[in-house]
Amino acid sequence: MTKEKKTEEVKIEKPVENTEEPKELTLEEKITKLETELEEMKMNFLRARADYDNFRRRSQEELIHARDKAVINFVEDLLPAIDNFEMSLKMTDNQKMFVKGVEMIHKNLLDTLKSHKFESFSAKVGQDFDPKVHEPIAVESDKGKEGKVLKVLKTGIKHKDKIVRPVKVNVLKVE
Repeated sequence: MTKEKKTEEVKIEKPVENTEEPKELTLEEKITKLETELEEMKMNFLRARADYDNFRRRSQEELIHARDKAVINFVEDLLPAIDNFEMSLKMTDNQKMFVKGVEMIHKNLLDTLKSHKFESFSAKVGQDFDPKVHEPIAVESDKGKEGKVLKVLKTGIKHKDKIVRPVKVNVLKVE
């Protein structure tokens, strides 16, 4: 006896395309549909606004946290200089040790500034006065070229390319 395979024929029917024109909605159905769409849009708007408010609040909190962390790190870097101050104040009876302590404090502070990308800069006597980097403290009259630096009173400080404190100078003015 031989076994014959029976094959079944499967008919795949194509979906019947709706050739009917969409039925005309009544005025009440249109109003209901529009009210539903409006309600969805309101909800989407409220969600988006809440998301934005949450984002803004988180951003402000992160900014405050980052600023606080930066200040704390800077103060932690200043603590060795403060410790040296306290040690130097205890050594006031020994002038040599007191002076050495003050020198250590000065070095600590400069190192701290340098580690935070602050640099000191100066001017040279006879250099042209530049209002971008120099601050005139006094204007002196003398013979010579006007607008020249006569004396450097304090060095300037800059952070990267931004001037924090200009060089304080005396400037020459010809009468």
